[in-house]
Amino acid sequence: MKALAIASLLVAGQVAAASTQPVQEIRDSVTQFVGAALEPGGRYEVVVAQIDPRLQLPMCAQPLQAFAQSGEIKPGRNTVGVRCQADKGWTVYSVAMVKAFKQVAILNKSLRRNDVIRAEYLNFEIRDAGMMQAGYVTDASQVVDKQAVRNIPAGSVLNRQHYAEPTLVRRGERVNIQSGKFGMLITAMGTALNDGTEGQRISVKNLSSQRVIQAVVVGSGQVTVNF
Repeated sequence: MKALAIASLLVAGQVAAASTQPVQEIRDSVTQFVGAALEPGGRYEVVVAQIDPRLQLPMCAQPLQAFAQSGEIKPGRNTVGVRCQADKGWTVYSVAMVKAFKQVAILNKSLRRNDVIRAEYLNFEIRDAGMMQAGYVTDASQVVDKQAVRNIPAGSVLNRQHYAEPTLVRRGERVNIQSGKFGMLITAMGTALNDGTEGQRISVKNLSSQRVIQAVVVGSGQVTVNF
């Protein structure tokens, strides 16, 4: 009789285990979801938080569905949900910490405002993207020949807020005005009334006619206007 009671307890335990969603499967769903959301070829470290092994959820009759609470997986702390959409559905949340390592541009010398950034001023180092402000530079072509908009100390991770297109025309300087129509090119001298970068429209005073016109900056000391 005693043996029968023990056997009944074992069977009951097996039935309960079979009807409960394994916690490890929930954690695996989080890990797989995060891995699939990361950009291929990158360098990452992913740590998924342990789920309380005492959690008792009904076994899901449908494949588990994982999702990012914020809508995307990004470097840093991510809250990831796992849901069961069967009749007795449920949702549980876990945390995934993601470190994404990127090769970024580091200044090897200090720059002053308006300095032009040269390739030899850059080193590239591997850094944790989650510890950097968005907009970091990953390719020299993004920043070489751009102009610093503030003083930047050596050792800084270059960011898009640090630079802008170089100023090719400065307020008060003489510029060459070019205008073309039907294949004819007419040139005149003028004075820039604004600073301007390539492609920017600025006001220019024609020194011959004394008229103020709108012209597009096309190069250093060069503007063009179409009549």
